[in-house]
Amino acid sequence: MFYQLKLSTLKLKSLFVKKPTQKLTWTTHDYELGMKWAKSVPHPHFKNKTLWDFCYDSADSVMTIHNLNKFLSSET
Repeated sequence: MFYQLKLSTLKLKSLFVKKPTQKLTWTTHDYELGMKWAKSVPHPHFKNKTLWDFCYDSADSVMTIHNLNKFLSSET
């Protein structure tokens, strides 16, 4: 039940959040854009997490953006 609710929440979020169309740069605007997008995409391995949980690096925001760019380039 919880998994279905989480999945439907992600689908709902993805309707309102646009996917970045180009590589993210190291600006706060791109960081926030990438964060919003990653929170609307399911985790590649675990059902109850998001892509943000997979890519987020609490020590370095540059690594977080780098990880998000890996997923953006692999989907295009």
